[in-house]
Amino acid sequence: MYRFKLNYIRVACLILSCSLASQVEADENTKVKRVLFYVATPEGENATLYFVPGEYHTAGSPTFSAEGQKLAFDGRKSQNGERFSDGKILVAASDGSDLKDIGSGVMPSWSPGGNRIAFSQISPRGVAIMNSDGSHRQMIDDQGWGAQWSPDGKKIAYSVHEPGGANIRIYDLIEETKTNLFPEGECPYSQLYWNMTWSPDSNWLCFKGRKKSDRSYDIATINAAGQKEGFKVHYNNKQAPYADFAWHPQGDAIVFAAEFNPRKLFKFNPAEDKAPEPLNINVKGTILGDVCYTPDGRYLLFNVSGEED
Repeated sequence: MYRFKLNYIRVACLILSCSLASQVEADENTKVKRVLFYVATPEGENATLYFVPGEYHTAGSPTFSAEGQKLAFDGRKSQNGERFSDGKILVAASDGSDLKDIGSGVMPSWSPGGNRIAFSQISPRGVAIMNSDGSHRQMIDDQGWGAQWSPDGKKIAYSVHEPGGANIRIYDLIEETKTNLFPEGECPYSQLYWNMTWSPDSNWLCFKGRKKSDRSYDIATINAAGQKEGFKVHYNNKQAPYADFAWHPQGDAIVFAAEFNPRKLFKFNPAEDKAPEPLNINVKGTILGDVCYTPDGRYLLFNVSGEED
């Protein structure tokens, strides 16, 4: 009798143990790995979850409109098998609410008035502009990629790769002219990357380039009037940094992500000759590297690969 009770207790404990293990496994399976947006102070302190980009589990290239009322970024439903070619331009209120898909494209950049957006069109490929509701799309340059609207509203910058090599091109919205910043045949880079950023005064651009000489990577700034008016390398490494930059509204700091394990955000003052310094940011997940400042400069927004319950 006692042996029967003892065996019964053992079986009951075994069933309970299996049930608890199954519940733990089920709880773990409900956690979804996806992109989340965080904010922190410009010094990297007090990092907190800002918003979850709805059903778009892959999202990046965030940018606030100049008045700070709207936010745009690109995204795709990677959990459903969507790929880069399925990328959409997404517009929301500045807190991430009222999210809307305004059409195909990646890497949005607001006009100063917030009524239009420059972006990279996936097919046919090129840089284009459109209204902020996705209407009236207009191709600017079918050789370009990574369009960025200048804060003064007069120019759009992007990278091109022609038979003569890579270059940064400025499209003048007033004169409708196109000017390359590196003189023909003098660009030191075999490739110039997307998501460059303008200085607040619209006089400089910060970009990532891969050098022809040793195939290392530079982060540099160039004057919007051309290389001869100003050009400076701020960072060089054999490992590729992430291709996205945020220039503080006061003009004294640029933030980017470098390829360390784990990836970190770094900051430097473009007016100084000091090496970039890491920001000590603590988040639940892995920093990806897409960054932007809020228009008032009080916060840094960045994306993280994390888990959502």
